Amino acid sequence: MDKQKCLEILNQKIDEAQEETDRSPEGSSYGTLMLGRKQAFSDVRGLLKTLDEPEKPEIPAELAKKIENFKGKVTDDYIIYSIFLDDEYDNLNKDTHQWIKDNPGKLSRAVVNGYIIEKQPAWVVRINEKLYFCRFTDKYFEKDSDAPTYIESGNPSLIKKFTNKDKAKAEAVATLVDGEVEEWSE
Repeated sequence: MDKQKCLEILNQKIDEAQEETDRSPEGSSYGTLMLGRKQAFSDVRGLLKTLDEPEKPEIPAELAKKIENFKGKVTDDYIIYSIFLDDEYDNLNKDTHQWIKDNPGKLSRAVVNGYIIEKQPAWVVRINEKLYFCRFTDKYFEKDSDAPTYIESGNPSLIKKFTNKDKAKAEAVATLVDGEVEEWSE
């Protein structure tokens, strides 16, 4: 159960206790008991609001996919074991294996507290101060199918038209269009 769900339950309990207090005769011991109950729930709610949310670690996308694959199939306790015992564990990317070794404890915190998927670097080809490479013209629509198409840098969402996870491929395109490669954070 997360903090927000707990707060919702406490608010519901406070409302129920208030209704019981309002229904009971004034000065009755039951009414006093319900008033005390409401106060106790209110105090707990106040303390709960001061708690910090647990930090969600950044994990590789491949690992996030594995966690999601096992959620609902096994309990949180067994997700980590399931990842390591999975037949495809050896097929995980070398960088993912290294991340697991370099970050002890983060995998278990990710399973329990949730996680943020690490942003993978992408590469774009800048032609000049305002232009980015977009694509080569489609040979079915243009006679000169080798002509590159460019995008103005004023609209960052359009720059994503050509992003490449492989820097070497982006460098090859940059060589063809006389541009330079730069990292683009998605």
